[in-house]
Amino acid sequence: MSRPALSAARSIAAATLQSTNASNTETVFNHAPPPVLVGGLVALFLSGVVFMQVVLFFQMYQNDRLQTKAIVLAVWLLDITHSAFVCTANWENLIADYGAYSTLDEIQWSIALTIALTALTTVIVHCFFIHRIWKLSRHNWYITVPLILLALLRVASALVTTIEMLRLRSYPLFIAQFSYIFTLGLATSALVDILVTSILCYYIRKGRAGFARINHMIDVLTLYTVENGMLTCIATALSLFFWLFMRHNFAFLGMHLAINKLYANSLLASLNARKSLVSRMQGSGDGARYPLPVMLANPPLSPRNFSHHDLSTNKQPLQVTIDVERTVQHDTVIELGSMPVSEVDLGNPRDSGSGSLTDVKRGR
Repeated sequence: MSRPALSAARSIAAATLQSTNASNTETVFNHAPPPVLVGGLVALFLSGVVFMQVVLFFQMYQNDRLQTKAIVLAVWLLDITHSAFVCTANWENLIADYGAYSTLDEIQWSIALTIALTALTTVIVHCFFIHRIWKLSRHNWYITVPLILLALLRVASALVTTIEMLRLRSYPLFIAQFSYIFTLGLATSALVDILVTSILCYYIRKGRAGFARINHMIDVLTLYTVENGMLTCIATALSLFFWLFMRHNFAFLGMHLAINKLYANSLLASLNARKSLVSRMQGSGDGARYPLPVMLANPPLSPRNFSHHDLSTNKQPLQVTIDVERTVQHDTVIELGSMPVSEVDLGNPRDSGSGSLTDVKRGR
């Protein structure tokens, strides 16, 4: 080959390489890192909220059962570990592998492990609320067993996803062979959220009675349940949507990084809301006491008015009328998650609306 021809070939090759590098650079910085970076920043912010919730829990509920404290600690440790892996993934994407276009389609081990950690947090939260449904439904296994199986299916699919990601280490290979597993995990998680929220609302609404204060608290619990459950459901559904229709830009991954934190906050917010709900239930009547007064039909007799003649000649017995005003102390336990509202003073029944006194006990 002549020198002019060789020089022209080199120029064409250099131009092609430059064009390829520019294309790869655009792919790297417009597709992979931004969603993971944004999702990681949101996840770290929510992790700070989780920490605040944990501190509040141990300050306000020092006398809670050991099992509840263990659940809170487990969720917090999973959250801390998840945050560490999120930081590791962003370090690898933005710093360690900067400009390494050959690693564009590789699955970082830290990303794979975040999926497993999210599943573990999710199954703990799901089982926590399923246990409350079991208590609210008076130990109805026909409702709780299917929910438990769905929750276990969700965590199993996520663990398989993590294992296959670590084995294949390639997004194209994983999508071609096991994309349905990841889809199953997200869909099952959203389904469990919807079912748990709906069933909790159903049993809470069944506790409505003839007392306005109880009904008001039940309305508050219902609204709180819907808001708390639908937040995680919407986040999971968005991640599923991005996974099905926008896989190339990794938006599903950025959303998935925040799901773990939302589930942790859902559990902790439910636990920390108990005292607030009790205060709202009791309202202005909190701490009020109603004595049992004794009223005499005649004016009180002082010692000066007594005489021997009065005691000896008065043949009629002293007429005394006793009016008793009763204070009804109604022990009500209504649980949402682990939010019991107990020993609520309803005050005078005449101020609480019409209807009979209904004993609403749940979660005993």
